[in-house]
Amino acid sequence: MCGRFANQQESVAAWDEYFDVPMPISVREEIVLGYNIAPTQMIPVLTADSLNGNDGRKWLAARWGMIGPWVKDASDISSKFATFNARSETVSEKATFRGAWSAGRRCVVPAIGYYEWQKTENGKQPYFVKNCDASAPLFFGGLYEPARDDIPASCTIITVPASDTMTQLHHRMPLVFGTEIVVDSWLDTESFDGHLNTLSWHAVDKAVNNTRNQGISLIT
Repeated sequence: MCGRFANQQESVAAWDEYFDVPMPISVREEIVLGYNIAPTQMIPVLTADSLNGNDGRKWLAARWGMIGPWVKDASDISSKFATFNARSETVSEKATFRGAWSAGRRCVVPAIGYYEWQKTENGKQPYFVKNCDASAPLFFGGLYEPARDDIPASCTIITVPASDTMTQLHHRMPLVFGTEIVVDSWLDTESFDGHLNTLSWHAVDKAVNNTRNQGISLIT
């Protein structure tokens, strides 16, 4: 699964250049950037819609944790349901996700890596997972619901069975991309060629367990 990840302020300019889609100031002001991003926070997602310019691409600020289409009022939004991940095997069936899936509301979530925990004799040990090529970008495949009335846009990150190399850490992993070509394929909704397997991980300090903790020391 993917319940915590990292991005950083310095990455925004790189994302703008990489996709040639500037992130609006309104989105920048709404999102959370840092080394300990958690569900329910507002995060940047790149969407593709034929009504948008830039080949349909558009940045949105979206709540991490999909808000079901039946929610009619912001006061009804609940964080007790784990909708920040959607299993690839059932995403087309679950009521929370199937509308976005069938409508092709795909998105990508930019990151520099994510955290995974492993049970040990001394409690859960956090690990930071990143691209083997430290200079290469990392993006998660997801789905989103647009904003409506007083309900914010929301998103989920899709998870898949772990690759052979990642099974040592966890039996599942996020749908991860490392090149613009594969991102294009995902956003296209007509085709998809697979996800990135060249990931590496290392143990990090348990300070990451507390979402109030931030800083680059969490990933080193």
